[in-house]
Amino acid sequence: MLDILLLFLLIGFTTTFIAAFMFTIFKKQIAFNERINKYFAEPLKKQQEESLEEQNKKGIKITLENYWGKGTEILSKKVSAAERKKLDMLLRDAGYPFKSAIDFRLFQFVLSAGLSIPIFFLILPGSDNKLLTWMMMLTLALLGFRLPIFYLGKKKTARIKAINVSMPDFFDTVNLLLEAGMGLDLALLEVSKKIKGPLADEFFQTLEDMKLGKSRREAFYALRKRVPSDSFQSVITSLIQADQLGIGMAKVLGNLTVRIREQRREAAREQAMKAPVKMLFPMVFFIFPSLFIVILGPLAITLITKGLGG
Repeated sequence: MLDILLLFLLIGFTTTFIAAFMFTIFKKQIAFNERINKYFAEPLKKQQEESLEEQNKKGIKITLENYWGKGTEILSKKVSAAERKKLDMLLRDAGYPFKSAIDFRLFQFVLSAGLSIPIFFLILPGSDNKLLTWMMMLTLALLGFRLPIFYLGKKKTARIKAINVSMPDFFDTVNLLLEAGMGLDLALLEVSKKIKGPLADEFFQTLEDMKLGKSRREAFYALRKRVPSDSFQSVITSLIQADQLGIGMAKVLGNLTVRIREQRREAAREQAMKAPVKMLFPMVFFIFPSLFIVILGPLAITLITKGLGG
């Protein structure tokens, strides 16, 4: 037994000695190979993996685009011109979050099917109450069809709010450039480059329309029609009238910015006056019951346990 143990120790010592000797001899070559792998092999391998992953993503994207294109091609034959015009108006007011009305309608159908089909295959076969399951499936299908329209409504509200907020600073800057001697078109272009947002995007579109041959009056009419904001439409109407009558734009914009700020001040005052009314229902249904429980709870417990004489 001792001889076998000594033999194993000898083999281990010999192996360790040979490994240390070989490592000492080829130390520089090992370090060189490690550096080569670090600076060349690993980046190349990583690049190959990234390119393979990118190719897979691109293949999936192309496949989805092909199926989506087929869906829009089929659906374009089913959607009437009146319905398409109505959807175009909704998309225009929301800032065109979808490419076209057909894409939006197809997204509605896909979302509706995505919410209802899993219930049809997973819950309906094992359900005891088939009628309730069918009602839930139809409700989800209707909800999936209507949710994108609610989304467009929210986008429209947020877009109008962003335009109303950015109008005073936007037109103030345009007015400064006009007073410095710059033309109206160039002033709008320069300010739209500096101040980003939906208002700048709309004026970019207006300037592009003018480059394509529309007059300033026609481009401003189209701009007023695109933006469903009452204050913005009144400003554009004033600019159109000033352009027709030959009034100086700097003076008109100066008066308009003052009026816009007064309107915003009145709107803020109106919202502040509505705040107490909006706070009434949360206070009645949530805050007052909690206060009554905290204040009158100990008294009610005392009366129940000890009575009036306690």
